[in-house]
Amino acid sequence: MEALQQSVANARAAVVPVASATGVPTSQVSQVKMSFVSGSGSAFRGNALVASVSKTLSASSSSSPSRAVVVAKTETAAGGYAEALADLSQATNTLDTINKDMEALGELMTNETLYDFLVSPVIDGDKKKSILKTVAEDAKFSDVTLNFLNLLVDKKRIDLIKEVTKEFEVIYNELTDTQVATVISAVKIEKPQLALIAKKIQSLCGAKNVRIKNVLDPTLIAGFIVQYGKDGSRYIDMSVKGQLDKLASQFAAAEQSATA
Repeated sequence: MEALQQSVANARAAVVPVASATGVPTSQVSQVKMSFVSGSGSAFRGNALVASVSKTLSASSSSSPSRAVVVAKTETAAGGYAEALADLSQATNTLDTINKDMEALGELMTNETLYDFLVSPVIDGDKKKSILKTVAEDAKFSDVTLNFLNLLVDKKRIDLIKEVTKEFEVIYNELTDTQVATVISAVKIEKPQLALIAKKIQSLCGAKNVRIKNVLDPTLIAGFIVQYGKDGSRYIDMSVKGQLDKLASQFAAAEQSATA
């Protein structure tokens, strides 16, 4: 990551804003084009990606669903790009691979230095692509993922990347009948315990697959809270803090009754 940050810094230092005296950019918006890193099938995947994005973003809501699992039509630009990527990943049998790439990309985008560089309007698209190629090589992203990132740069929508990764996760979970559960705990929970929690959640919601995310919150003191269901609307509170809060509420209610 330090090497990547240095590459970003070097690229940023070399940037010369292109603008006229009136502040209006003089460079023309680049035509949509794709860079393919390797393999005879890369051009096909790149062209298919462009076609899939165009089709998805222009499709009407009345179009018949093309997937075995019906996914609600997205209403945002980020959702449209995520849906197009999901369509292509299914067509190329790389859905799981692309999902792992999107998860890793979501983590990488928490690096503000990298994110700010990519969304900067004064940095040339080729410089952004160069950094993205470095990121893709370091993270071992698939060609499809790199082509997709280059497309976002060409379309000047790389600023949507954080939202795209989130939208893709939602689509992936629907396609694979996966329930995501967040386990909030004071300390990290070991994998065997997380597996037991996942099994319990699976029995409660009936999902084919359950993915667990362990989030730390020292204020819980001990124990854990499990959030699952749509938008985390369902939860199981097994934390010490939760039990103490429950006792406090009971004591308050008892005191109020005694003074009434």
